[in-house]
Amino acid sequence: MQYEAACHRICDAIATLLEDLRDPACGAVFAAASATRSLSAAMHHAAGNPQSSRWADALQSVNEFLRHCHEFPGIKASVALHELRGFVAENADLLVPEFELARAS
Repeated sequence: MQYEAACHRICDAIATLLEDLRDPACGAVFAAASATRSLSAAMHHAAGNPQSSRWADALQSVNEFLRHCHEFPGIKASVALHELRGFVAENADLLVPEFELARAS
């Protein structure tokens, strides 16, 4: 049940950010859909299995969506943005090395 609640909370944060972008480019919409889909897959099929590649895929998808969000400086104070960044930071050990290096720079 906790994974289901977390999945809804994070997907809601993605939807909120997408709405906050007001007129998002196709890339941002695609990245949001991809992040939502991959997060749902990870939480529903790999819950409790951090070694599953679904988690790395989900975090990479969220990172990609966050890159699109950085193009819109008006959402920097968004609670949803901070929640997604927090989710990625909490799970950063599941990212593949090149994404960790990009995040650190």
